[in-house]
Amino acid sequence: MYLPRVYDPAEHAYRVRYAIRTILRDRIANEAVFQNCFEMEDSSEVIRTILRRGLKNPKLRVALESSHIVNLVQWLVLYPEFSEPYYRAWHDNQRRPPE
Repeated sequence: MYLPRVYDPAEHAYRVRYAIRTILRDRIANEAVFQNCFEMEDSSEVIRTILRRGLKNPKLRVALESSHIVNLVQWLVLYPEFSEPYYRAWHDNQRRPPE
C-alpha cells in the first residue's frame, strides 16, 4: 500500500479505505498513518463515511463494535445521527435466534 497517499488532502477515499481495512483487521501496522486518517481537514467526513458503511456492511459494523483501536461510542456521541441506527442494528442482532 502506498502510504504517502494518506497524507494527500485530496485522497479522502483512500483514507477511508485504509482506516476500514485497519479496523477490520483490528490491528494497526502503522499507528501514525492510521491516526492521520482522522487528523486531516476531512476527518469528520472520514468518520461519517465509515459509520455509514458500517450500517450497510455487517462485518464492518461488528468490527467497529468490538474494535480495540477505535471508540465507537465516542464516534456515536460526536455524530448522534448514527446512534439510533447502530443501536437498532445491535438490538436486532441480539434478538436473532442462534444459528
